[in-house]
Amino acid sequence: MDEEIRSEETKQEETMEETQDVQEEGALAEEVDPSKEIEGLKTELYEVKDKLLRAHAEMDNMKKRSERDRQAVVKYGRESLLKDFLRVYDAIEKSIAAAKQHHPDDHSFIDGLKMTEKMMLEVLKQNHVEPITTEDAVFDPNFHDAMMQVKRDDMEKGLVLDEVEKGFMLHERVLRPAKVTVSG
Repeated sequence: MDEEIRSEETKQEETMEETQDVQEEGALAEEVDPSKEIEGLKTELYEVKDKLLRAHAEMDNMKKRSERDRQAVVKYGRESLLKDFLRVYDAIEKSIAAAKQHHPDDHSFIDGLKMTEKMMLEVLKQNHVEPITTEDAVFDPNFHDAMMQVKRDDMEKGLVLDEVEKGFMLHERVLRPAKVTVSG
């Protein structure tokens, strides 16, 4: 009898396990609805594609930014050296003024200094450095540095009267502003 009871209990347990297995399979069948699974995979694929496109666009932007930075270094990398050359140019320009004042008859000396100044301007031009125009110019704080303001009734207000120190541009950037006097 004990064996019958045990065998009956075993049968009941097996029946319960089978019922549970069938229920779990039904639940799995409900969970794995193919259309929902496909929709979920499509959404996941779209998100992965979007992330990939964004990463690709960011990489392109980084390459472009890096190239612009590299070009700026090539274009303006000599800026400090060129500023130092401007001090040499200033010395030549002052030497010409002093020679004209103290030795006005020594034409060969003055001509030699003028030739040196001309060569210096040519070298600067070869390196994309151009003088800032001040003659008959309206004062512009982007290009001019006002050293003095002079009241003159015969001049319109805000015009450059005199250049104290020549200014220069490197490409489209001010290397050194022109120091000027301005009508007031």
